[in-house]
Amino acid sequence: MNDPHVAALLYTIENGPSVDYLKAEQLEKKEPGFRVKITNQQVRFEFEEPYATKDAARKAIEDYVRAWEFSACLESGPDSFKLKFCYEEIEDRKPTPGVFAVNAGPVRFEFKLPEPTVLVSRACYPPPPSGLKVTPDVQAMYERYMGYLRRREPLPSMAYFCWTMVKGSPMIIRGFSKGDRHVISYLCSKIGGKQARKRIGVGKPLTAEESRFLEKVIKVVIRRAAEEGLCLYSQSPQDIVVEPSALRETLRRWRLGLMGME
Repeated sequence: MNDPHVAALLYTIENGPSVDYLKAEQLEKKEPGFRVKITNQQVRFEFEEPYATKDAARKAIEDYVRAWEFSACLESGPDSFKLKFCYEEIEDRKPTPGVFAVNAGPVRFEFKLPEPTVLVSRACYPPPPSGLKVTPDVQAMYERYMGYLRRREPLPSMAYFCWTMVKGSPMIIRGFSKGDRHVISYLCSKIGGKQARKRIGVGKPLTAEESRFLEKVIKVVIRRAAEEGLCLYSQSPQDIVVEPSALRETLRRWRLGLMGME
């Protein structure tokens, strides 16, 4: 090839045992700079202007891919939708007359038996993201929520973390009255039974309805945070109130057994 450039990138959809897309209909969407198409769980990103390298092409759609995975998993649960890179398609922008070069990357076929634990068979693929920005703060909320769904963290602590991140943002908490916001804060921090954040809540477990409500609230505000591109605390160095020297001294005293915790 005289002038090889990346014309398209190919990905495959990976999903956990709780969902499959075997019956999903073909999806195609035009985006600024590229077109995305899904057929048989294979995702093709075709660029309007080819990129010089595979890395440059992948970088161009990196945020789009991340937002798509975020949106799908927020809706359907952990590991329900992941895009795994397969290969790039190369085209020669200055081909030698009479010479035909084709490079479609490696071809690999994988056959998997259906998992016996599949719960939902989707008739359509998750819609591509629209206006979502997964900032560091949004990512932190998302990971805490996924951790809760994987039963790695109690609901009250996860909900408290996420709620305190967004409760000062009017656009994210729109629709919640002052009374609603008070109730949400109460559910996050003052009750919870053995999973309560504070001692006062140990004898007050969340009811099934309260748990469903709190989970729904957090799911909604995480999506809204992505829509608004929430970026509050991750860029606020003034929030750090402990000097590094003080932290080092405390850890030194702990290592030397000078804190009476032995």
